[in-house]
Amino acid sequence: MTAQELIQLLQTLPPHTKMVVRGYEDGYNDILKLNEVKIKPKADAVWYYGEYVDTNDSEGIPAIDLFGVNQRVKDDLI
Repeated sequence: MTAQELIQLLQTLPPHTKMVVRGYEDGYNDILKLNEVKIKPKADAVWYYGEYVDTNDSEGIPAIDLFGVNQRVKDDLI
């Protein structure tokens, strides 16, 4: 999806629609920031891994990572 395609889709939504990203194993998290990344296709990616990987190659594809994590304190980390 390109930025233009995303913008077109977002313009069809009510302005106060909540935007989230999938959690680490389950559920959803708030989007906290947009990270600029360079990616390239991962030819041998199996279905449970992402289709792309980070790269510093000059031919890398500029992309935006919608970043989000659960910011609550983890009981098992205290």
